[in-house]
Amino acid sequence: MPSPSFASLLLSGLVSVALLSSSSAAQTCDDPTDNFWKNDTLAQVPSGSVGVSIIQGLCEGEALAQVFTLPGGSPKQKLNKVSVGFGHVTGAGGFNATANVEIYDGISWAGGIPTLGPKVFDLNTATASDAQVFSHGVNEVDLSAFNVEVGDGTNAFVVAFRSNINPNGSCAGGYPANYFTDYSGGGGCQTIPQTSLIDVAGQGWRDASTVTVLGFPLCPLFFNGNWVIRACSEDVGGVGQIVDVGNNLTGFFAPELSGTGSLAANGSFTLSFTGMPISTSGFFFFDLVSLFAPFKGGVLVPGVGFMINFPTPPQVFATVDFPAGMPPGVPMGTSIWAQGWFPDAGGPVGASASNGLQLITP
Repeated sequence: MPSPSFASLLLSGLVSVALLSSSSAAQTCDDPTDNFWKNDTLAQVPSGSVGVSIIQGLCEGEALAQVFTLPGGSPKQKLNKVSVGFGHVTGAGGFNATANVEIYDGISWAGGIPTLGPKVFDLNTATASDAQVFSHGVNEVDLSAFNVEVGDGTNAFVVAFRSNINPNGSCAGGYPANYFTDYSGGGGCQTIPQTSLIDVAGQGWRDASTVTVLGFPLCPLFFNGNWVIRACSEDVGGVGQIVDVGNNLTGFFAPELSGTGSLAANGSFTLSFTGMPISTSGFFFFDLVSLFAPFKGGVLVPGVGFMINFPTPPQVFATVDFPAGMPPGVPMGTSIWAQGWFPDAGGPVGASASNGLQLITP
């Protein structure tokens, strides 16, 4: 993009063309439960013809990218599909190019300059092949087989397409068939800051809304709008932990009543207590705050958390299953303290307690 002739693309760099919905594939996710990500203003599934802008100055070896910000508290994401818009200034089909797909986990900014996080996927490295893109529409790349995970301690991920081969022009004269943005007209720079990126030869990754080339700001002179790059992902629950923290309640602990637990990848958990007398039922107390930490089997005061009856009729063991996962609003890494109780005539207060369990959410 920084070639001396780039300034000659002033009039041709932002050409509104028709995005034909009939050729606009990859607008939806294969799994309706997946999360759909986009920053462009086009409809998820465009209806009729939509104006877009071909960015003719993006050269081979350079790259375009979108930054997707994760909502606070989001679990890790597994990317199943990414897509990118490629078209010709006439809106015609039949033009093609090749690209690499690069995925980065996280991004930071200093003085408006982005630093991308670790690269967690590279299509050329993973498959020794390129992605094929065609005009005129949105081209998909299936990543579901590669287990590409992002959001591991970060609040954003970056999807990039690097132009490998574009036979439809030259860096000196521009490429009438190239990647496009959602810009369809109007004044001023309409690119969302710190969202659309360009890897400019000689400069590296830059914010498309502020980068300059040969002293000229790209936006709105040579670039405008937001890259049409999209992604589909699914939530990935952490493993989490369940820790047996014992019991320090002298005289209350019933050695025959032991609690165990398991956490599923989606955050759901199952708690089981064995050794309960067959003729009795009991309660299971929770505490969502760290009031009793370190718990070590300490008493969970009814009302501080909440309690659930063991199943009835009474049975030798009791299992409490929570298939919906942790209670809503519980942040990742939170500890939930839990303990089982049952009536025991031999206990000092007519009851005995199990060992305490510490559930650490994914």
